[in-house]
Amino acid sequence: MDMPSPCPNCGNIVEFHDMVNHPNEFRTLVCEECHDQIQEENNRGDMVDKFGNRITWKADPDDGLIESSVNSEEIATWCYEDEAEATFLSFMEIWNKAQERAQVAHESI
Repeated sequence: MDMPSPCPNCGNIVEFHDMVNHPNEFRTLVCEECHDQIQEENNRGDMVDKFGNRITWKADPDDGLIESSVNSEEIATWCYEDEAEATFLSFMEIWNKAQERAQVAHESI
């Protein structure tokens, strides 16, 4: 090894020139494996609505698509340009309004 360097994320020793920029931290280099893992974590998330439904999302930056699932059942795929999480939050606004209206309609029956 010419310049062995520890990855600050996992501790593995890799060549310095094989390290890449940390996706979230400007001045940090990490190994490619950690970079990919961090990117994967950045491109997914979940939330529980007030009715107990678990809503998850997974973004595919290469295709510009974000998939939303409710209780492990995929229900929508949307396009996004910049921030996948912001797109998901817009989806959640629509989802919550629809759930509230469905509850009101159900109660009026």
